[in-house]
Amino acid sequence: MKTFRKYSFGSKGAATTKINQLGVDEEGNPNHSHAIVHLGNLVVTPAVYDEEGNEVTPPVMTSTYHIDVLWDGEPDASWDNQLVWCPPMGVHVFGSSSAIAEWVEKCKELHPEYFPEPDPDIIE
Repeated sequence: MKTFRKYSFGSKGAATTKINQLGVDEEGNPNHSHAIVHLGNLVVTPAVYDEEGNEVTPPVMTSTYHIDVLWDGEPDASWDNQLVWCPPMGVHVFGSSSAIAEWVEKCKELHPEYFPEPDPDIIE
């Protein structure tokens, strides 16, 4: 079973330290079976560009560093303090359809506000 989760850390270094605790060989290569994607600092407000493509206003980025993990099995409970939930159509998603479905169901359970009921007046 694969389990998909999203995490936020105070810095890339903090994320790297936590990842390395999962296991690395003597050359620093991972020796665990989890898939990890570094998303980095996410864009909060996109940059503004003029008609010639010059940046007028730089983007506003999060102060936190984000990673996604596709756990090979259950998530490591020691990561729970860094766990974040967001609306499902975020920056990145991966894994099997069952891993994504499990993540969405858990997100719905914890954050129903991300899943508003459709307006019956527009459904016909």
